[in-house]
Amino acid sequence: MTGAAGYIGSALVRALGSGGVVTTDQAAPAAVIGNLAYPKFARSLVTPEVGLVFHLASLVSGGAEQNFELGTKVNLDATRDLLEACRLAGHRPRFVFASSIAVYGGVDEIDDDTPPAPRISYGAQKLVCEILIDDYSRRGFIDGRSLRLPTVMVRPGGANTAVSGWASAIIREPLAGRDYVCPVRPDTTMACISIGKAVQCLVHASRIEMPAARRTLLLTGIPVTAQEMWNAVRSTARGKVRFEPDPAIQAIMDAVPKATRSARAAQLGFPHSKDIREIVREYEEAALAHHG
Repeated sequence: MTGAAGYIGSALVRALGSGGVVTTDQAAPAAVIGNLAYPKFARSLVTPEVGLVFHLASLVSGGAEQNFELGTKVNLDATRDLLEACRLAGHRPRFVFASSIAVYGGVDEIDDDTPPAPRISYGAQKLVCEILIDDYSRRGFIDGRSLRLPTVMVRPGGANTAVSGWASAIIREPLAGRDYVCPVRPDTTMACISIGKAVQCLVHASRIEMPAARRTLLLTGIPVTAQEMWNAVRSTARGKVRFEPDPAIQAIMDAVPKATRSARAAQLGFPHSKDIREIVREYEEAALAHHG
């Protein structure tokens, strides 16, 4: 598993248990330490014992937009090196890739028939990786599947460079007793899924057979506004939220999908979040379990 020390990766490690899981992050169990941006390291990871690869490591949206070269190295080149490691291993491992709805752009409602049209580098890099995974699968080098993830909530701890990081902070910070300045308008809408449901989807993807001709799958993300996020925690929060839109962040957020709906994902048994209250409840229960 790459990216195992990250937000989604660490939750996935907990769900799978550490037995038999080898990671590439120092903070994660059973680690093989190295930098995926170096081709020799990436190409050394898939040995004959590896039957399943979860590829979660990436430089997220804001970071990839700020540093094009690094984004290309981490998001695109490292993925290709990892795919080459699978090809050279010669035993067709299963390959689960965490893609993103950033492959779309400028369309509010996304469904299974919406064509990708990325408007940021991160989305373009993810789309190229999906195509590579399709081709490596067609050639019999891997058994690949790519999941287009909506915004995953609620991220604990500090923010990362994702432009959608506010969607977690607007819940996390006031619940922790800290005031938060939200950098988007109250009506700004995101397509969302909880971390618990996202992990369930990744595990499910690793266990089912995917149709050979359609290796990429959109996950359903429910539409939630910034105001609805704040309303969901307002009664119990000890901190306050005020809205001060940042023009640069707002411009990006105005171009991202507001909701994603996948009948195909439902047919294949992939879960989705019901509403923002369920997402907040999952976060609070996980926080309570962690501190308890």
